Amino acid sequence: MAWNEARSRDRITRMRHQTPDTGVVVQDFRRFINERVELAKSLSDGERQPIWYVPQNRAVTTHGVHVYANLMDFNDKLVEVGVETSRSHADALQFLHQHYRACDALIQSFGIQRVDFHGPRLHAVVLDPAGDDEEVERVAKAVAFAAAFREMAERVGAEYGDGYRTRVRIGIDTGPAVAVNSGKKSEPEPLFIGAPANHAAKLAEGADEGVYLSPQAELVLLGSAANMASPQVLAKSIESGILDEQLRGDLSFVTARDRLEEAFAEVRASRSQMLKSLGDSDAVFRFHHREPPLKSIDFEDHPPSNSIRMELASIFCDLTGFTAYIDNAIATGRVGQAVANLHVIRGEMAAVLRDDFGGRKIRFIGDCLHGVIAEGDASRTDIKATIDSAVLASAGIRSSFELCQQMLDGINQLGIAIGIEVGPTPISRFGLRGESSVRCSTSRATCVSESEQSRCGHRETALGPEAYRLARSAIQRIFQYDRLVPNLNFANAGLLLGTIVPEPAVSSTAEPFRAHGR
Repeated sequence: MAWNEARSRDRITRMRHQTPDTGVVVQDFRRFINERVELAKSLSDGERQPIWYVPQNRAVTTHGVHVYANLMDFNDKLVEVGVETSRSHADALQFLHQHYRACDALIQSFGIQRVDFHGPRLHAVVLDPAGDDEEVERVAKAVAFAAAFREMAERVGAEYGDGYRTRVRIGIDTGPAVAVNSGKKSEPEPLFIGAPANHAAKLAEGADEGVYLSPQAELVLLGSAANMASPQVLAKSIESGILDEQLRGDLSFVTARDRLEEAFAEVRASRSQMLKSLGDSDAVFRFHHREPPLKSIDFEDHPPSNSIRMELASIFCDLTGFTAYIDNAIATGRVGQAVANLHVIRGEMAAVLRDDFGGRKIRFIGDCLHGVIAEGDASRTDIKATIDSAVLASAGIRSSFELCQQMLDGINQLGIAIGIEVGPTPISRFGLRGESSVRCSTSRATCVSESEQSRCGHRETALGPEAYRLARSAIQRIFQYDRLVPNLNFANAGLLLGTIVPEPAVSSTAEPFRAHGR
């Protein structure tokens, strides 16, 4: 199957009816939490959901502190003597498995919310105590958690060995954002959209470790923002002092260091119990090749002992200009419309990947879709056919996005940036057991596809160096200029590849296709 305009229009229309602007209930955080607490009281233990769980068609306006923590040395774990191997991937996933479990224990101890893990990056948010007058306390709790996280990472490295050691860089920002959930019941997708989450993520990227505050967070915590043009790293002495301070709210009469000790004791006890049950070994990652298509992968079927590892294409699709769009929606009272549009756009991107090309969504990361795709048989991946499918799928996603711009109100200022790379990649689910476990697909290919996407503008698609090297000549000709092409929708891709008879191009305001330049 390939992309089809009529089918895409039908899907977009159906999703618009399922999530109309007026169908998104917008609530403030305090009212939402009070409602969830009352609901929890009325349900049995088997029916309960986490208090923070945001139902479908709901948007919760929040004023919280966003924390992004980056395990900086993870990428080095992916390779063994310069090459990705089954062993290096098993070691890398084991590294994440142990750090995820330790981090979740710390999150529970601090009483904050984990939004997601994405490879070596954690996103968490501090929402309590709620209220504009409690922002100082929320920032202090976030900084205390960040300091504890860095020390927990050091302890995990010391406890488990050099293979688990890593530097940590953490970004923190505070401000208004909107919480939504656009996942399925079995795969919830908690998401906070808005400037503070985006800024915290950017602060977590960099070559130097430490805790980095945005100017706004620094102003709240320290009463000054010494250099508004650059993030400020907290001195180690400040981190240590905050760890020893008492925190209010649910952490009353205990210090952050007490919470760290509590969480680390739980990590030790949990690991001791696991070692006994597994015969003195941690989670064992065993890999197998999976016959394409990948769309039917059920992560519940792939714990560490039944993980997938295969050659595949990783695709990152990011909505450009979305943070400014959401900030404007918050400021102008159009949150319902913005959230409804997001549900439709992301739903259609996932549908193109899954239904039109047999790919599998790994997760939504903010307004970004991460997916994988492969062609081949039960024994091997056909890498050239996989690259063809990845390019056509990305082109179909772009064509669907152009349709969304025609059919949805107020999104003409948005664009879509797409990155593609190929390589051996594991797929598994691990961390804490049950609903708190994490879907994971991470490799050099996934890292490169994300970085390729980040160098694209509103209308560009980029091909990673390995995908370019292994692609057939027709693909190489398309991407010959800096491996980057503007306006590569499905009609243009089909004409250039000669693999399909394209339908008429979707009319849009996009610039005409050019095989070079920006």
